[in-house]
Formats: sequence, C-alpha cells, structure tokens
Amino acid sequence: MKQGQTTITKENLLQWIENYRWMVETIEEARQPVAKMDNNSYIGAKTAMYGIEATLPKASGGTSDPVFAEVQRRVYALNYRIKEYEQKIAEVQKRILFVEGDRKVEVLH
Repeated sequence: MKQGQTTITKENLLQWIENYRWMVETIEEARQPVAKMDNNSYIGAKTAMYGIEATLPKASGGTSDPVFAEVQRRVYALNYRIKEYEQKIAEVQKRILFVEGDRKVEVLH
C-alpha cells in the first residue's frame, strides 16, 4: 500500500457514504475562492518580462507578508484535503453499481 492511502474497510466505506454529500460540498466550496490561470498559477502580481519594467532591479528574497504566507498555507492544506476527499468519493462512486434495491440507490443518491 502506498503512503497516504487508507485501507477500504466496510466501516470506512460506510463512513464515506455518510459523509459523501458533505465532502462534495466541501470540494465545491474550496475551489470557488481561488482564481487560477491556465498555467496553474494564481492571479496576482507578476514579474515584468518585457518593456522598461523588465530592466529594473528585482526584489531578492522571499515575501515577509504574514497574510500572504497564511493564504499560501491554507491553499496547500485545502489542496491536500481536496485530493483526499476526491479519492474517497471516487471509491464510493466505483461501488454504486453494487447497490441493490431502488430504495437504497435513492438513499445513496
């Protein structure tokens, strides 16, 4: 088993089914506030590549803004949690075909 994977037991699966809707809503909510561009970078200040601004000296070192550091930390934590939830949701969705009975299928959906 790879690191970070959880074993799929009956208890785990039942817990994931119980939390299914909550995990889907959490993923939706977490993806909303972060705006990304096509190249997987976040919209914000960029370093000039062309024009007179490109010839000016660049700042060295990292950012000392504590708010920006906290945002970066939260985005990383959310991405980790989102991937974990997506794996759990995928495992539940793989097993939807094995649910028998109209009532159980409706409850699951």
